[in-house]
Amino acid sequence: MAEQNNWSTDYPPVNINTVRSVEKKWGIRFPSEYISFIQDYHGGEPIEPTLNIGEKEAVFSSFLTFIAFDELDILDVHNEQKGNLLSKHFPFAMDKESNLFCFNFNDTRQPSIVYVETISSSEPSVYNVASNFTEFVQQFN
Repeated sequence: MAEQNNWSTDYPPVNINTVRSVEKKWGIRFPSEYISFIQDYHGGEPIEPTLNIGEKEAVFSSFLTFIAFDELDILDVHNEQKGNLLSKHFPFAMDKESNLFCFNFNDTRQPSIVYVETISSSEPSVYNVASNFTEFVQQFN
């Protein structure tokens, strides 16, 4: 999947055990497509970052990392933003304004992707982005 996209990252590959520890902490299982992708591209950025979300346009910044105390650490971002997130929404990426892309585990075992606009309003707005992670990444082709 990653070879079809123009992704870059300055981070070394993440160990699967680190990813599994986040899953355990949150009580979820990430989609296998995400795990395969994120092991090589955590902290990654697309060459073409613009994403259309309905009538909105978001500028993708990067995937969150699995490195403790990193500014993009997935657990730190979740802890900082959990008051803005609905139940069973778990962040995995952010845009240039620090709004979040999250897995939505509310509907099925295969989570959909939502965009949570946390910055521009006191009440977060949630937008559906893709039915799964593969569909999400393909939007950057």
